[in-house]
Amino acid sequence: MLTLYGQARSRASRSLWALEEIGVPYQHIPIQPYTESRSAEYLRVNPNGHVPCLNDNGFVLWESLAINLYLAETYAGASLWPADEKGRARMYQWTLWAANEIEPRIIGVARSLSKKEPEPVAAWVEQISAALRILDDSLRQPYLLGDDFTVADINLASTLREPGETGISSIEEIDVTPFPNVTHWLDRCSVRPANRRVAALAGR
Repeated sequence: MLTLYGQARSRASRSLWALEEIGVPYQHIPIQPYTESRSAEYLRVNPNGHVPCLNDNGFVLWESLAINLYLAETYAGASLWPADEKGRARMYQWTLWAANEIEPRIIGVARSLSKKEPEPVAAWVEQISAALRILDDSLRQPYLLGDDFTVADINLASTLREPGETGISSIEEIDVTPFPNVTHWLDRCSVRPANRRVAALAGR
């Protein structure tokens, strides 16, 4: 039995989305970040004290995007996992791009807003906009790799607008409307039934 630790209103929503897309049976243990995730019991599962964490019959894996890659390759096959080397290379590209180019900048905006630092906010927003321009220019087809929805779409879309969190949706300073391809792609991802089930689980 696959077990995923982490409540839906956290980064665990990314991996819950992948699990729901795949349709494999799993157990969900809704560990709350920053509190329950720091308990001695959970630290024996993930010593980092973060969620999500996956346990696949004794194989324990941390990091939401890595978990999704593993789930897609192991359980989804052709439905989410690109069949050819170039497709898989693009999948890794967009997954790493989400982690390196998008997430740190969203965090930068949020932290600067919480500290009421307008100049850093503007700088972070400018960087986000530059990244979104790159993404917008790349989205000349329904999904990142073409006509088919893959784990690359889950990993990047969930970093931008997580089904269990609001992501950029909660930051009015980040405006996606100048990037119509990004907007339409995010909407296509968000209305997927698997995404909506996780959003409902999170109370969104």
